[in-house]
Amino acid sequence: MATAVLRFPNIQCGGETGQFRANAECIGWKGSGGEARIHAANSLRKAEWFEGRLRLLCELEGGGTELLALDGFASADFDSLWRYFEQTCGVYLKKHRPIAALSEADFDSAMRSIEDAADRVDEAASQTVQKKAKEADLMKRVESVRDGLDQAVSGDKQALSRVFAANGCERIGRLRLVVDTVQLEVYHTDTRWTHLLSKCATIEAVLKELGAFRQWRPPEDSSHSSLLRRAALVQELRRRQGDDVDEHQSQPRNPLVDEHQSQRQPSGYLKEDHPLSGARAPRPAPIVHQAEEQPYTQVVKQEEVVAEDTQEPQPNLEEDRGKRRQYEDEEVTDPNSVRASAPDDCKDGEPTEDHKRMRYTHANSILEGWVWKRSRYLKRWRRRWLVLLPDELLSFKYRGDTSATERISSGSVLRLYSADGEVQQARCFCIVVRQRNYYMVCDDETQKTAWMQEIESARRRG
Repeated sequence: MATAVLRFPNIQCGGETGQFRANAECIGWKGSGGEARIHAANSLRKAEWFEGRLRLLCELEGGGTELLALDGFASADFDSLWRYFEQTCGVYLKKHRPIAALSEADFDSAMRSIEDAADRVDEAASQTVQKKAKEADLMKRVESVRDGLDQAVSGDKQALSRVFAANGCERIGRLRLVVDTVQLEVYHTDTRWTHLLSKCATIEAVLKELGAFRQWRPPEDSSHSSLLRRAALVQELRRRQGDDVDEHQSQPRNPLVDEHQSQRQPSGYLKEDHPLSGARAPRPAPIVHQAEEQPYTQVVKQEEVVAEDTQEPQPNLEEDRGKRRQYEDEEVTDPNSVRASAPDDCKDGEPTEDHKRMRYTHANSILEGWVWKRSRYLKRWRRRWLVLLPDELLSFKYRGDTSATERISSGSVLRLYSADGEVQQARCFCIVVRQRNYYMVCDDETQKTAWMQEIESARRRG
């Protein structure tokens, strides 16, 4: 098919106006003063477009390259240029998006609106029509903030930092405090809300990457009384003690409050520099008292005997159940610095595949092992024993537990992807279902690959 000749007048190059032309043999520009820059069509190596500006990188015959900078194209010219470069030169014309300009004043105004709407949600009586209406109003106000954050994240990181790192990261700190404490009953799984949470976490990750992130506290004055109340709420809930309740099974009407009330958290489980941590000390790193444990070889021998004496091998879990429960619900802030494999799972270094299979707790399981799973509301990393069955994925607080903390049916999995960059943790994968995302961190890339491959295979079968 013959290539059409392209002609675009009034194109600037080097401060001079001229005509840009392209055909099957060559591409070039000729100025009104007679200056010309012409290259063979097959010499083009790279082409980029940004708001009417075209940049072409061409290879010279004698070696080296030349950059052709052309300005003054109309927006409608992009399609014909894209087709020409694709069909004639075999080069993809990359179109850069405009850098989003985030207005501090607009965000501050929208943030005040969010805070006021969140206060009205919390003041409404539970399980009433008024409560639902207040939540719906909050979602409408969330849209403007969410879309603005979306544009900011897709734009320049330095511009984002200038806006959100100002005043000790006040803007992102205010937003984080509101989204972590507002008492939603109906709209806590709304896509607008979950997307806002995701963008909020992304901005925090960008600020940390740039070294600009600071934990923010609301000043103790009347203008911040609402935020002070929310900060005090979280601090009070942290001090409460109670039985640990599974996030998936409890389904609290107010996820943050109920989860705080139901979990048994030691004091100081937040980082020392967290805005809600007060003066409490950080939780120390997990300490392994290997000398006090039952020798590992005894456990292995007990399980080998069971495997020999039964037709369907089942490990003897009762005798060492108490020992394994010492790792129940252990939490870390950095899952890459502590192995998920519990100390009772090691013998002379890394266990072999045969040994791992011998320690499986379900006869029909496809894969089992330790991972760090991120909690739904508090975003804490907890050690979990993961079990993949042909039709569902289960997580348990410790190996041999009979009460699953999560159940994910194979047919409910919408997507599975590597999420290292999303949570700023290596060896992380994410399982997406309709209600939420599940984030898991493995001990090494081999484990991560194995889990992703087997879960994806089970999903396709389901």
